[in-house]
Amino acid sequence: MKHLFWLTLAAVSAPFASAQDSFFPIWGDEAEARGYTLPKPYGLSLSYMDMSNPVTVNSIGLSGHPVLEAIDVDANHADFSGSNITLRGDVWIFPFLNVYGILGYTRGESKARINSVSCDHSAFRPIDIENQALCGLVNVAGEFLPDDAMFTLDMEGGTYGVGTTLAGGVGNWFALVDMNYTHTSMNIIDGTIKTFVAAPRVGHRWQYDGGRELRVFVGAMYQDVQQHLSGNLKDLNLPSQLLPIIDELAPDGRFDVKQSADDKWNGTAGFQYAFNRDWDILFEAGFGSRETLFVALGRRF
Repeated sequence: MKHLFWLTLAAVSAPFASAQDSFFPIWGDEAEARGYTLPKPYGLSLSYMDMSNPVTVNSIGLSGHPVLEAIDVDANHADFSGSNITLRGDVWIFPFLNVYGILGYTRGESKARINSVSCDHSAFRPIDIENQALCGLVNVAGEFLPDDAMFTLDMEGGTYGVGTTLAGGVGNWFALVDMNYTHTSMNIIDGTIKTFVAAPRVGHRWQYDGGRELRVFVGAMYQDVQQHLSGNLKDLNLPSQLLPIIDELAPDGRFDVKQSADDKWNGTAGFQYAFNRDWDILFEAGFGSRETLFVALGRRF
């Protein structure tokens, strides 16, 4: 979901004044003695991110009745769209190493086209007439599914995680790698979204009077997303042709869906502008099969 990479570029001779008297960053005095200008050691940031990307549906399992367990739902591709709001607190442990924690809230929707629905008669003995008949009804309903038949997963829940940034630079050029791991617990349906992100960046900075600074960067994002979702079958917003059969088989039937992102890499580009030694804003866009829009407002102490 995310996802939640914060591009703390300040490690490379930021426009902010010398770090305040603090235990952190370790080796800060040595770095300043060599001519490096360090950011203030502590930071808070508030961000908003919007994302859309294709998703692979790895498995769909149904339970609550023997016939449900014999049903195969072919819907191997989905489109995910979502957003989150996140608060991050960070500290520079070393002049080149930042660590942070993340708290936020994520909302999203996954829509998958149902290619076919079928029931495996071989799962039942020939003398099991009732289940054989119900299985046949499923196959008949599957033949009359509309071309735009979909199932939809609505996702919403709290997000938390940890991350780190390694940064360095030469002159006005800088480079960094940001990595984080986040966990989102769903509260509409059962399930979790686990996300690992690694985002390398390179860029250039321009300094202006009054402590203002502009940084422009390009890079890439690696994102490994694993979604494991479950809930009541009726929460899938299935086609109307299937609802009477579900009510007949198991009104409280359950589903179990596992999904992962199609493409783990996409390109990124953006900028960060420091208004003064305390405040900055960051904007980043991601392009490729996964499209993202990220905005953050930061305050250093």
